[in-house]
Formats: sequence, C-alpha cells, structure tokens
Amino acid sequence: MQADFLKANPFFGPDAFKAFVQATPVKMADEFFKAARQYRYSPADMDAVMESQRRTLEAFNAAGRVATENAQKIAKRQAEMVKETLDEITAAFSEIGKSGTLEDVTAKQAEFAKGVFEAALDNGREIAEMVAETNEAVVEPISSRVVALLDEMKEGALKLKVKPEKTEKKAA
Repeated sequence: MQADFLKANPFFGPDAFKAFVQATPVKMADEFFKAARQYRYSPADMDAVMESQRRTLEAFNAAGRVATENAQKIAKRQAEMVKETLDEITAAFSEIGKSGTLEDVTAKQAEFAKGVFEAALDNGREIAEMVAETNEAVVEPISSRVVALLDEMKEGALKLKVKPEKTEKKAA
C-alpha cells in the first residue's frame, strides 16, 4: 500500500528532486521575477529591481565559488604538509635509531624537535596567508556589489522622487 502511494505521488518519484538539483539561485530569482512582472504594485521599475537582484545573486555565487575553490586548495596543502611531516618523522626515527650513544640520540632528538617546531610555525604561517587571501577574494565581489547596490538604490530613489507640480496663481 505504501509503495503504491510513493509511486503515485509525484513528490516521491525518481525526478522529484531534479528541479532542485538543476536550480541555482540566479535561475530561481529569474523565475520569481518573471512571475512578479505580471503584478506592478509599486512605482519601482521591476525590471531594474530584478536585474539588480540578479547581479547580487551572481556576486554571492562568485564569492561562494572562490571560497569553495580556495578551501579545497587549503585542504590539499594541509594534506601535503601532513605527508611531509610524516616523511620527516620517519626519516628522523630511522636516523635516531642508528645513533650510538645517549648523547648522540639526545642531540638528534633536540635537533629534530627544533626542526618540527620551525616547520609547524612555517606551515601555520602559510595556511594563515592562504586563508587571508581567500577572505580578501571572497569579500571583493560582495563589497563591490554592495557599493553598486547602494548606487542603484540612490538612483532608483531619485527616479521615484515626486516633483511638485507648479501651480499658477490666478490673479483675482
């Protein structure tokens, strides 16, 4: 019985989520604004509003794309750093194991610890720089869009500004 319900219900069919998968914020906004064009409730230019919102969504999409790409680069670099560190640890243990005296072992351990500490600082600095670059790259399209949006709002408000009618005074 339940299987029949699932087959008959279009929300549970194999293509049920196809629209959601193919939808992007820009496409969804375009569809919304196409429908909204039919209803002009305000004196605002709906085409200009729709275009403005489309550009805003594009800016957020660009920022998200940059964030995702750079997060992948950072994760890849961190994985490389872990591999390099493990290789260094393996080599160090091999070398320490070949040392003869306790003094040699202690000196090599101290040298190894110093190298690991310096590498950790360098790696941390490199990752911090990558994150800072990512932040700048993500903020740029959004901040540019905010500035443009404020200019568009100003222009739109000026267009809507009602000009007082000139009344001629009749001389009586």
